[in-house]
Amino acid sequence: MNFDLITSKGYNFNIGKYISEGFEIFKKDIGGFILATLLSIVMSIIPFCGILAIGNFYKICKKVDRGEKVQAGDIFDFTDFVVYLKLLVLVFIIIMILMIPIQITLIPIFIAASQDNEHIDAAMLFGGMGIWFFLYILFLTAFSVSLFFVQPLISLYRVQSVRQAYSLSWKIAKKNFLLIFLFIIIVSIISQLGIIACGVGLFFTIPLGICIRYAAYKDVLETQNQKISYE
Repeated sequence: MNFDLITSKGYNFNIGKYISEGFEIFKKDIGGFILATLLSIVMSIIPFCGILAIGNFYKICKKVDRGEKVQAGDIFDFTDFVVYLKLLVLVFIIIMILMIPIQITLIPIFIAASQDNEHIDAAMLFGGMGIWFFLYILFLTAFSVSLFFVQPLISLYRVQSVRQAYSLSWKIAKKNFLLIFLFIIIVSIISQLGIIACGVGLFFTIPLGICIRYAAYKDVLETQNQKISYE
């Protein structure tokens, strides 16, 4: 699928619509999604396979959305294992690079510590750590948004180059940066609401959150992208 037009022209990002559509998808096969969640936990025990399990979960969402038959073994599909392994390596490298400017802010603290072994000036400590914390949140926010479309591009739309998937994800996500960041927060809250029900509710809210994210991916990468292509 060609995403050049949507990266240049932009798209609408409707959070309320995605929550509603995600809930409708979840209702189509609640039992199946709960089972997929349990199997995803089992899958996550295997090293480096947690992220693969989520990618496969999106494939299950697509099948349910299309009315296709879902099998329990779908969550154990290792077709994209190598791609996701490369993605994890890329994420690790980027995080290490992003940590460089953060580490630089700690230099004044280290200098102060070398001059006075007994204590570090509180103001300097607070200032250095304050900058560290601010930069950490800033980088984490930008990075999480830049990764937003990577998994659906790999699992749903068969982009097998991690470099291409990440590049496309960032080009698409930055068109609605703030809305996507807000969406990530809202879905995270929805996914964790199950903790209220003694933790058992997580088996309902976690798959619901994934279905909501799938609805967003489908609308942006497929529905709106095709609409722009036909215009």
